[in-house]
Amino acid sequence: MSSAVAIFGGTFDPPHFGHLRAASEAAEKLAVEDFRLVPAGRPPHRQGSWASPEDRLEMLRAAVRPWSDLQVDDREIHRPGPSYMVDTLDSIRREVGESPILLALGQDAANQLHRWHEWHRLIDLAHLVIMTRPHSRPRYSGALADLVAQRRTRSKAALFKQPAGLVCRIEVTRLAISSTDIRRQIANGGNPRFLLPQSVVGYIRERGLYEERPGQDE
Repeated sequence: MSSAVAIFGGTFDPPHFGHLRAASEAAEKLAVEDFRLVPAGRPPHRQGSWASPEDRLEMLRAAVRPWSDLQVDDREIHRPGPSYMVDTLDSIRREVGESPILLALGQDAANQLHRWHEWHRLIDLAHLVIMTRPHSRPRYSGALADLVAQRRTRSKAALFKQPAGLVCRIEVTRLAISSTDIRRQIANGGNPRFLLPQSVVGYIRERGLYEERPGQDE
């Protein structure tokens, strides 16, 4: 195991087995002890989330509670203003010094990385670990395509020899589960069991979440 920190962000609205399985496989393949799921407080790419930041945080905590290799980092929930990943990485970098930081993200998110706030700085703060699934395709353009080509490595070991600056791909299992479909099922009176942990289902029912307004995919 290494002293690196791995980060996997998202709205987790709600968290489901697709999120958890990807995180679990990434943690195992990267062999990191400190793997953090970071719920976005105020996602800038959406007008809002269906559940409140506090509810999404508590659902994620409930989801990972049985698994000691996965942690929840709540800094974006408590930070004011839009939740930009560059600010999160900057904050973590100040805490961990020169230890490697690995930003894990799916291929679809990676394809749109050039739209992220101050995206050029991300590679200076962390390595990019792109979680690919069967049939997912890289579709980079312009400066992003150039950066990925210049920084790509096939060696996971290389990620632990410097604090940041490389791009590496790992393959994870695709589970055809989406937060959108879960919200839609709940809004229509359905039962989302077996798509997300029962602890999260219980929390959703207790709080009456997602009973209307099914929305954007995730």
